[in-house]
Amino acid sequence: MNIQDFQIELFNEGTEMGFEEMEIFYSSSKAVSISIYHQEIDDYTIMEEGGVSFRGLYKGKMGYAYAERIAIDSIPLLLEEALNNTLVIEVDDGEDLFEGSTDYAEPRPFAEALEKLEPEEMIQAAMELERIAYKADERVEFVQAAYASKVVNESLIANTKGLHCHSKGAFASAGLYLTAQDGESTATGGESDFTMTAFSELNMHKIAEKAVKEAVSKLNASSIMTGSYPIIFRYDTATELVGSFLGQLSAESVQQGYSKLKGKLNEQIAGENITFVDDPLMKDAITYATFDSEGFATRKKDLIRNGKLLTFMHNRKTAKKDGVESTGNAVKGGFRSMVGVGPYNLYLEPGSSSLDEMIAQAGNAILIVELQGTNAGINYTSGDFSLASIGFLIEDGKITRTIDQFTIAGNIFDVLNDISTIGSDLRIRGSITLPSIKVNALQISGNQSN
Repeated sequence: MNIQDFQIELFNEGTEMGFEEMEIFYSSSKAVSISIYHQEIDDYTIMEEGGVSFRGLYKGKMGYAYAERIAIDSIPLLLEEALNNTLVIEVDDGEDLFEGSTDYAEPRPFAEALEKLEPEEMIQAAMELERIAYKADERVEFVQAAYASKVVNESLIANTKGLHCHSKGAFASAGLYLTAQDGESTATGGESDFTMTAFSELNMHKIAEKAVKEAVSKLNASSIMTGSYPIIFRYDTATELVGSFLGQLSAESVQQGYSKLKGKLNEQIAGENITFVDDPLMKDAITYATFDSEGFATRKKDLIRNGKLLTFMHNRKTAKKDGVESTGNAVKGGFRSMVGVGPYNLYLEPGSSSLDEMIAQAGNAILIVELQGTNAGINYTSGDFSLASIGFLIEDGKITRTIDQFTIAGNIFDVLNDISTIGSDLRIRGSITLPSIKVNALQISGNQSN
């Protein structure tokens, strides 16, 4: 039984039982992941999860129920459970059903080719990744994992007040993680890529060779003298560091007292070259969404423009509390989850300099390509961080050697006011993305002394 037929029958039977208003939230995810080790299948995982949440207004009280099976015999059970819940509710939490937005953007075409992608093609791709990696450089000691995966997602939000939002999407990815060794030192590297149209678009040679280059380039690392240095965070480390603090742009965090940005609306909180945009409608992003988890139409919006905080991300509940309109940033972790607030495709607006140009123009600086211990080394409220790192020493605009065994420390709010260059290498990989950034100065603690 498909979800849309299920919804129609559910609402029909619910009306007969006396429900005045009804709504369902449906989400499902079907994933296949295959991992190769030494040209044999190391892991083959098929995962299907999802279900439907139902809420219905009965004699002025809202009742809730959940079901994992989308089948005709689940409908009476859902309605009965919701009805029973209304009998024990003592306090009205003021929830109401949303009738829907006036206009929605066009949905992205569904990639049927990815839904039909055969496991055998994924297996061959993962094996190819492993073969290429071993041939690319004799210093590749072993490929820890070479993998390929595909995911198909579907969601539906519909109610009796006219809301009806449906989406279905698919993407596939491939990547690998490996270790290189030269007899004296070891280093790791990895790379992955994704497609939302055709699996054949993925370039296995490019993925594998980039992973090998990453690992090999980190060999023979040594520490550095303690001091203050200009720092370039490569796009991935910039995303990992700065992205970890962008939850403070959530109105939910602000209202709960977890954000240092409370009371900072329309104030300068970052350098004038800093603009953060949330664009759920960027069609090249996995996170493309025309509606949020409440069925509110999404839109592109500036959160920070030229360093000034313009708005927080809102769902309907936080917006109502602040007396503003939702920004279309309601998110749910699944059909049983509560509605929260989060980004769909939040990114730092890129500049015009490539990473190579940033390095050439840096003079003497450090390029950070790996951060370690982010779980323990970041205070997500204060913004303070102290992280073990791996990178490259830049002297006279050229990379001269690999460095490790050093710690980088600072405060993210200071960093956002001290960025001199923003790279052009924005690589959309998730709900938060940054290009490479150059910070004028940060403190480094190394194992060498003057």
